[in-house]
Amino acid sequence: MKRACLVPALVALAAVALSVPAAGAGNSRLPEAAPLPVPQEAVQQPPEVEFLSVDRNSMGKPFPVGWEDDVYCAGWIGAISEPVTGQLAAAEYEDSRRMYGVGDIVYSDVGARDGLMPGQEFWVIRPGHLVYRFGSITDTIGRFYNTPARLKVVCVQEKTAILEITESCEPSVLGDLIIPFEPIPIPLVRASAPFTQCDAPSGKVTGHIVEVKDRATPVGTDSVVFLDLGEEDGLYPGDFLTVFRARNDSGTIRTLLGEVAVLWTKGRTCVAKVTSMVDYMGTGDFVEMK
Repeated sequence: MKRACLVPALVALAAVALSVPAAGAGNSRLPEAAPLPVPQEAVQQPPEVEFLSVDRNSMGKPFPVGWEDDVYCAGWIGAISEPVTGQLAAAEYEDSRRMYGVGDIVYSDVGARDGLMPGQEFWVIRPGHLVYRFGSITDTIGRFYNTPARLKVVCVQEKTAILEITESCEPSVLGDLIIPFEPIPIPLVRASAPFTQCDAPSGKVTGHIVEVKDRATPVGTDSVVFLDLGEEDGLYPGDFLTVFRARNDSGTIRTLLGEVAVLWTKGRTCVAKVTSMVDYMGTGDFVEMK
């Protein structure tokens, strides 16, 4: 009988104990959990593109010393009578025009029997003035040849061919000559060591600037010039030459004017580009291989 009464009493006592808060709890609350990070979509980084540096002051990576216009549109100094394949004898629209450019159709006076085939490329050249050694009116270096355009053979007959002008630096005219086209690679170079007025002569081959592209003045950085030195003098594309002006007859006093880099060479002449300049330079100034 006593055991039966004790059970309900214990149950009631337990319920009271559970309802009483723990001592010292007061108004304390459990710390709030930090919010979960919101997932974000991964952003794909664009690939890094490495460009060819054209900074001429960088001694590291090579840079192109010129552009296509410098080698294909500048012309050159060649023999007084260069061997040629033929000439432009007629044009599709010659009744209404006298000058022709990209996309125009022209006709040559040579064809299949002279070795022309569809797809061949030719250079249009135009003989110009004679070029003399500096200080002379009789010692001829050669003749200047302009290069107005480039042609591609469309079709051929036995004695004639039809050609299309594919590249043009200036208008072509009937009577211009054609020669086989050969690509000219643009040399890659590293910047040469900076020059100062205290630099001693290198003792290497020397020559002159004998012609300037388009006979432009003044001559400065990026101008194209022609030298009376070439392959036979040991020059190669990418070589650097110092430009200077002699201040006395013996040449012991000289002023450095800048530098040029060789674009391409022929036997005794070459095409070069001014890469740096500290003062005006022009025809007659000396060049010395570095």
